[in-house]
Amino acid sequence: MSADLETAVAEGATLVRVGSAIFGQRDYQH
Repeated sequence: MSADLETAVAEGATLVRVGSAIFGQRDYQH
């Protein structure tokens, strides 16, 4: 979702998830 921030704001979104922008990409290797 962080990558879509500008598009989301332009479309009028009032709630944007920015987790990966703050915490980085997830590590799915288990």
